[in-house]
Amino acid sequence: MQFYANSNRHPLKTILFFTLVLIVAFLPVSSFLFFLKNDAFNGYFPPKFFMSESIHAGHLPLWNPYINFGIPQYGDMSGGYWSPITWLIASTVGYNAYSLTVELLFYILLGGIGLYKLTGIWQLNKTVRIIAALAFMCCGYNVGHLQHFNWLSGTAFLPWCFWSYLLLLDKFSFKNTVRAALLFYIFISSAHPGIIISAGYFFAGYLLFYFFENKAALSFSTRIKNITASHSVFVFIFLLLSAGMITGYIDLLPQFVRSEKISLADSLLHPTNLQSWISALFPFAIVKNNIFFNNDPSVRNCYFSLTLLLFFILSLLNKKTNLQKFLLVAGLFFALLASGGIFKTLAYKFIPVIGYVRLNGEFRIFTLLCFILVAAFEMDKYIKAKKSFTGRIKWIYYILEIIVIGTIIFGLYKAVSNKDSFIYNIKNITAQQSISLKLKSLIDALSFYDTLWIQGFIQLFLLWGIKWCLKLQDWQLLKKIVVADMVLACLLNIPFTGVGKASVAQVQSVLNQSPKGIPSPKLIPLINNDKVSANEEALVGNWSLYNKQIGTAKFVPYPIMLKNMMAYFDKDSIINQENHLDKPYIFADDTTVTSITVQSFAPQKIDVTVVSNAASQLVLQQNFYPHWYYFNGVEKKAVNQYGINFMSVPVAKGENHISFLFEPAKLKIAMLLSAVVFIICCVLLFLFSIRSPSPSSLQQ
Repeated sequence: MQFYANSNRHPLKTILFFTLVLIVAFLPVSSFLFFLKNDAFNGYFPPKFFMSESIHAGHLPLWNPYINFGIPQYGDMSGGYWSPITWLIASTVGYNAYSLTVELLFYILLGGIGLYKLTGIWQLNKTVRIIAALAFMCCGYNVGHLQHFNWLSGTAFLPWCFWSYLLLLDKFSFKNTVRAALLFYIFISSAHPGIIISAGYFFAGYLLFYFFENKAALSFSTRIKNITASHSVFVFIFLLLSAGMITGYIDLLPQFVRSEKISLADSLLHPTNLQSWISALFPFAIVKNNIFFNNDPSVRNCYFSLTLLLFFILSLLNKKTNLQKFLLVAGLFFALLASGGIFKTLAYKFIPVIGYVRLNGEFRIFTLLCFILVAAFEMDKYIKAKKSFTGRIKWIYYILEIIVIGTIIFGLYKAVSNKDSFIYNIKNITAQQSISLKLKSLIDALSFYDTLWIQGFIQLFLLWGIKWCLKLQDWQLLKKIVVADMVLACLLNIPFTGVGKASVAQVQSVLNQSPKGIPSPKLIPLINNDKVSANEEALVGNWSLYNKQIGTAKFVPYPIMLKNMMAYFDKDSIINQENHLDKPYIFADDTTVTSITVQSFAPQKIDVTVVSNAASQLVLQQNFYPHWYYFNGVEKKAVNQYGINFMSVPVAKGENHISFLFEPAKLKIAMLLSAVVFIICCVLLFLFSIRSPSPSSLQQ
């Protein structure tokens, strides 16, 4: 198979087409009528919100004082701290409910464009490329994980990394190396750790495939030399770009609860099990019957279009290219990992770092990527061969049609015989006063059997349309059918796995109650910190993440959990009265101190004036962590640990001027290095792009 490195340009018209499909397919989100539910605002939004508030207040967001008595923001893998896109949004428009929603949609669109660009490298038919891109953009993984922000942000850059890696292997040039290093950096700084680990194995596997695939064209020593040279420069540039990120994570790991391999039981959580693959044909069927599926609804959806499913099955029966074989094996490998069970147990024991992945469903994005590409290659061969609707594809079609018709009959029979259908609740549904309540009642009234026959009828009509297109070889009409297919699949599933009942405006109205910027917290007992209603907290998460006060009475679930912080929230510490919720965030541990005045407050620097009748100590209710110092006007010293997890400094008799300082010096240097290298790489790529591209060919 021949492909060309510079032949995959994507015109503006195609991008606008993808954008239009995105808006329609994800209309509940793109219209802002419904907000991204659960983890989106409970876990992923708070660190981004703090970053934008801190930057706009003139502070470098290194320490977040609000999350469970403070965490090093730079060690947060969930908030996309090191992602250039996060910094761009935080430092410009800032983060709110609307900008977070737009950012999520942007990642989904970017993934589709990336898949379109990737398939262009193999010179596939343009219609095939568009269909594959639409399937990736609207696949079940994206629909199922709308609330899991860094699962989608990582997915967005996956095809771009694959594309850049292919070009790097094709030709070792400074342009290809810089581009690959930059894209891989953005990918890793944006992605969930599980996706990063998976990507390591995927690209290592492809490198081995490439090495042995080219043994006839190049000698062993030449292949070793070429790979060593290109990858050495690539890794060097990548490490420079990642200097800040690597330093930040290394800094956090000794203090981090999850820095060690998780237990075997935890490593088997949330699999995409065998029954979840029903969604490859009936995506709507997975929104009900939790007992049958026995996993979280977000990890069940594996849909990637009826058209590509047809050609994927065809590829299993036909002769495959070596690249198709690699992608098929890789896809099956990640499908087995995603399934949990015995295979994940073996991987936990024998495959390095796989035991650090807690949520197995995220492995399936690599399965879907591989299966979409395998199907796209098969469809491209079918179109170019100008085959008629006969032979294997015809029989595959009729088998699928029989399965769909059988499912419709089964679903209708069980729904009627068991009286388990929304049909029997029509009066209650129509009696609801508003459209949103009617929709909610309808969703609640749907049964598993309803989802089977509803999806069955949709798939039957789509199959008839696909058959018509294959007979007439009308590929433009087929593209439209795929659009309809993916739009319906998204719209049917999003209400169950992606959005909540409230609107984005309602969520933003709650966030508007948060004080602007970084104000000085009130010197009041922490138990009296500002609160909102339970209904409002249900939309945005615990209010301690937003009230710009320090301290919380109870542990707030958040991915970054410091060891001493968890010890503080342990029930034994509560019994031993180690907490000080009846005191402000800065207090003296005895009565000799007569006054405490906060002169200025910033996340990394707090200036305090203390008047005391005798020597004492001042306590700051922030998590004890390396890089915290105090300056008393004479010398700078490391703070002392107070109790389980707070910090204290000595106070002399009389008036004291004390500054609490958070100064991770090495991190700042590494951060500056990363920023400088990133800017240089971007400038170089811009200069490369304005030059005339030189065509390059690859043999595969």
